[in-house]
Amino acid sequence: MALFGAQVEYALHTLVNLCLAAPHEPPSARDLADFQRLPLAYVRKLLTQLEKAGIVRATEGLRGGWQLAAGAQALTVLQVADAVQRREPLFVCRDVREQCALWSGQEAPAAARRGVCSIHAVMLAAEQAMRHELAAHTLADLAGRVRGKVSEGGHREIVRWFGERALARSTSSRSKRGPDAPRLGGRQRARAKRARCGPRTPAHRGSRR
Repeated sequence: MALFGAQVEYALHTLVNLCLAAPHEPPSARDLADFQRLPLAYVRKLLTQLEKAGIVRATEGLRGGWQLAAGAQALTVLQVADAVQRREPLFVCRDVREQCALWSGQEAPAAARRGVCSIHAVMLAAEQAMRHELAAHTLADLAGRVRGKVSEGGHREIVRWFGERALARSTSSRSKRGPDAPRLGGRQRARAKRARCGPRTPAHRGSRR
C-alpha cells in the first residue's frame, strides 16, 4: 500500500494545471476534472480540501473559477500532501523489545527500555528525511518541469483549451442572464449554479465548484 495515495497525486496534478492555465482565465472545477478525465465530484472534494488549507481560492464572476491563494513558489509538495491526506507515521513501533522471552512474566529491565528503540530511531530519521525532501520542492518547481517536457505549441494548446472553456462559460452565462439582467445575490447565484450543473450528490453537498 502506497504511503501517499491517489488524493495526493491528483491534487498535485490539479494544482499544476492551475499553473499552466492563463492567470486571467481561472478554470472551473469541471474544467479541471475534464482536462484530467477525473470525476467532477472527486475534483470538487479535492478543491474543498485545498481551499480549507488556504492553498486555493474561488473567484466569482462570469469567468470565475479556481486560483492559487498564493504564489506557486511559496507552496511545497509537503503542504499539498498534508492538506489532502491525513498525516500517518511512516512506522509504528510496537515495543517488541519489551516482549523478549528472557523476561517473560516480569517487566523488561530498564536497560532494554532506555531511549528510543533503535529500529524506531532509524524509521523516524527516514520519515524526517522524506518530509524534508517533499518540503524542498515547490509547486513552481513541478510546473516548471512539466513545461520543460511540453513543447511551446503544446503549452499554447493547454492555455487555449482552458481559455475556450472559460469563454464558453462566460457566453453561456450572458445568454441566460441577458445583457441587462440584475446581478444575482449569493443564494440566487447558488440556485442558478445548481440549475445549470444539476444537483450535487449527498456525499459532496458541501463542496465547492
